[in-house]
Amino acid sequence: MFWMHTRTRSGRVRAAILVFTGIVFTFSSSASALSLAAVEELALSSDPGVQSVRASRQALDEMSVAADQFPDPLLKMGLVSLPVDTFNLGQEAMTQVQVGLVQRFPRGNSRALRSEQIGLRSQGLDEVARDKELQVLLAVREQFLEVAKQRKLARINAEAISAFSDLAEITQEYYATGRVQQQDVLQAAVELAKVEDRATRIAQSEQQARARLAIWIGEAAYRDLGDTWPLLETAASVDAIKENLLIHPRIQALQKSISAAETGVELARQKYRPEFALDVTYGGRGGTNPDGSSRTDLMTFMVVMDVPLFHKNRQDRVVAAQVAESSAAMFTRDDLLRRMSSEADFHTSTWLKQQERIELFENSLLPEAAFSSSASLDAYQSSVADLTTLLRTRITEFNLQLEHASLQAEVLKTHARLLYLEGE
Repeated sequence: MFWMHTRTRSGRVRAAILVFTGIVFTFSSSASALSLAAVEELALSSDPGVQSVRASRQALDEMSVAADQFPDPLLKMGLVSLPVDTFNLGQEAMTQVQVGLVQRFPRGNSRALRSEQIGLRSQGLDEVARDKELQVLLAVREQFLEVAKQRKLARINAEAISAFSDLAEITQEYYATGRVQQQDVLQAAVELAKVEDRATRIAQSEQQARARLAIWIGEAAYRDLGDTWPLLETAASVDAIKENLLIHPRIQALQKSISAAETGVELARQKYRPEFALDVTYGGRGGTNPDGSSRTDLMTFMVVMDVPLFHKNRQDRVVAAQVAESSAAMFTRDDLLRRMSSEADFHTSTWLKQQERIELFENSLLPEAAFSSSASLDAYQSSVADLTTLLRTRITEFNLQLEHASLQAEVLKTHARLLYLEGE
């Protein structure tokens, strides 16, 4: 009997410790709780993925300006018609010391089109950055909610530990007076040990969720994140979400890729046009004419152009390749639109069913389970019901509370996924 009494007291001590670790446990000395809005701001301000995309966009902006410029002129210098017998620059009238500039003019509108194409890719990266921000928000919201869920579960489980500790104490007292058998005492102790083990598993899940949240906000993930469910913006209807998918950053990024590919087709067609180059050369001559006068220096003006006559396996192939690339970009966009539309239907249906379950829990299951548990305890204390019935009703009550808390978290996670599709 003394051993059983000691076992119950030690169980209550462990219960108190688990309550402390499950509820009061924090990973930082900061007393202020971080809200979801603060967590989101931290994640967006320090995410290297978004910063990387924005840096790439800035690089393309610079390249867009550079692509619209003329090529640098070519400077040429040399000797023309130099006599090899004496290497005298004034010996022959044809000998010249030439200095010239060659300026190349790209085909058609290729400069403007290439600049436009790079600019469209830059705009696409801007949309990619916005989509990455939305993905960061979704990930942070999900992990924040997971931490909040585990904290809720810890509090409910702490109440279960307290309840089963009291029940273990009652059965021990009844056993001391001969009202119950030792089997009841052992059974109550087993159930107490099970909820204590669940407290450990909940604490482990919370630490894992915080570790995943730390990917986005660092050490701030180990601070107190509050005790209440966060408030999320109201999601639009599924029809409104699907209607506005075309302006979602993820779709807009692909739309910019399509526009860039279409510009690439026009750029490829410029290859059918000739490329020009202007050559201006000054030739200095030494020596004198037969009449004793100095030889006149000479200027040369030339226009050079290529003639794209054999285009079947060159220009035609390039244009066909660009057309295929444009089609591929459109198919990718349409496929993503179809999948995102399906996701909107899926998450909306899930959210509605989860809401129905929440109402069922709050209006029926939880009140009835609490009443049944209370009635079973009264019946057990009056020796009308056995311990098995009482344990079954108490276990059912706490399991429903745990499931209700998990369901509340899942409703908010589904809500967050709808907000991502909405672009919020």
